Amino acid sequence: MVREIRRKIYRKIRFKNWYRKANYYHRKKDKIDDIIRDFKTPEELADKHYYKALKKDMIRSLFKYGSYYNEYFYFGFEGQDEEYRRGFITEGIRLSFYPRMNDPKNTDMLENKYRTYKKFRDMFNRDIVCVRKKDEISDEALEELRQFTEKHPRFVVKPIYAAFGKGVHFENISDYSSVEEAWNAFHENGAVIEEPIVQGEGMACIHPQSVNTLRIPTAVIKGENGEPEVRLFNPTLRVGMGESIVDNFSAGGISALIDPESGKIYTDGADKKGHKYEFHPNTGVKFKGFQIPQWDEAVAIVKKAALMVPGNHYCGWDLAYSVNGWCMVEANCTAQMGGMQLVTKTGRRKELEALISKM
Repeated sequence: MVREIRRKIYRKIRFKNWYRKANYYHRKKDKIDDIIRDFKTPEELADKHYYKALKKDMIRSLFKYGSYYNEYFYFGFEGQDEEYRRGFITEGIRLSFYPRMNDPKNTDMLENKYRTYKKFRDMFNRDIVCVRKKDEISDEALEELRQFTEKHPRFVVKPIYAAFGKGVHFENISDYSSVEEAWNAFHENGAVIEEPIVQGEGMACIHPQSVNTLRIPTAVIKGENGEPEVRLFNPTLRVGMGESIVDNFSAGGISALIDPESGKIYTDGADKKGHKYEFHPNTGVKFKGFQIPQWDEAVAIVKKAALMVPGNHYCGWDLAYSVNGWCMVEANCTAQMGGMQLVTKTGRRKELEALISKM
């Protein structure tokens, strides 16, 4: 009962800037020194006056601009003026834009991976089943999982609501003594079980270990004739590194910006710590100038999807390039905007405000 009440309160306040800032300050008040040490050398921090002034400016930036402590360094806030800092869509203020763009009733559908799959089934081009915590075990549920695992003995397991690539991993039905044991394991926390995407060479050449994806945000605005028009908002490529199967920027991957007209990458790559990469460190593929395969097909998918949810004007769509062409990975109605700003340290707030004025 208490948990349900807390969940309802959270859903009401999570889009509020004051909550985001205060909650982050409370959670990180004992970790700010560790974060600073991740970005500054011992020699720099030996200057106590500088260290104290830096920490004060970071806290000030959190409450004035909504920049989380790591963003302060990611976006290069140190030494910058107010105009520069106000230009960024920081984590502390990001969610406040979504109620201005999207009908709240769409949020749960697009945050729930299985409900998203059912809505855009034709764009996923692969088999998916779901085991929810509230589901009761039944012959029908076991048979559905049995048929899926017979067809796809190795599969991807994802939490139903988790983001940032957290909890995504491969499993094999042979890991379990029976389908019933597997069902009970998935039921404990709830899970979406997916047929693995077999990546096409056009994207696998960058990093074959991970399924590399595009994040293509769309903004639905009023066109000149009053009809809905879909604009792309700073699409990015996301690729993994090393042995990681996850390409997600928040899980250690690399991002680069894509020209929305041509589908060519026009920047070097960058990871979340701000390291730049002219070439992928594992494969040597050069980022700048790389042509995304079948770009027009990818654009057509997200533009069609963007118009399928009435009242939703902004969404970040994740697509993967399979051996059968582009397919949807998931939708993000409260998509992060850090990657599109971090790569070139360019604030996107004015661009977003201009689009909102036309929604």
